[in-house]
Amino acid sequence: MTRRCTTCREEDVLAWVLGDPDADAAPELAERMAACPACRERAVEYGLLHLSAESLRDGPAIRWRRFGSPFGAMRIAAGTGGLVALSWQDESDDAFVAGLERRYPSTPVVCDTDRLVAAEEQLTEYFGRRRPRFDLLVDLTELGDFQRAVLDAASGLDFGETVTYTEIARRIGRPKASRAVGNALGRNPIPIIVPCHRVVRADRTLGGYTGGLRYKRTLLDIEGRTDLLRPPAIR
Repeated sequence: MTRRCTTCREEDVLAWVLGDPDADAAPELAERMAACPACRERAVEYGLLHLSAESLRDGPAIRWRRFGSPFGAMRIAAGTGGLVALSWQDESDDAFVAGLERRYPSTPVVCDTDRLVAAEEQLTEYFGRRRPRFDLLVDLTELGDFQRAVLDAASGLDFGETVTYTEIARRIGRPKASRAVGNALGRNPIPIIVPCHRVVRADRTLGGYTGGLRYKRTLLDIEGRTDLLRPPAIR
């Protein structure tokens, strides 16, 4: 059963989900949402209802949009269950859409500039060091059990927290599968929001990252982990 909060009003939580809080109240609401697990849980419920209502109105589809970021153009996509893709690769819109069509051959892929505004806003706040956590739904149901378990474990890491590939393997009950964990993280379809950049090697070097280590370094720098960005000492 969903817990209830006596501080946040239901209409405020709903406005937060829709990306339309009162401008004067937005900073205080952001602080309350960050501090209140019950409100975040309620926001997830509202988000699912909102996505379902949009699907009933417009029909099921994978909807995507492109927006600017410190990394250049980013593209993000969502279905009725939440976000399914985020790309900052140096690729065209056509290539991004083609990848979605391969993953969802029976579902239309539609460019929709009116949707996913909340995702863009939250990512922009994160890049500006103003958002330590995302309040966004993700949909990993199309993935295999092992990869989904790995990404679920990575999703539990807090802003600035890092663990090793071996630790993720231990947490999912596969202590000898650290290499497979790295491969699963490398295929993460929703980077940043599912924070695979917070997983590093046992020797505290960064390991790998899809698209290049410069992205991983930048994300860890945003989160204040400059201790991981120094070159290893020569002995």
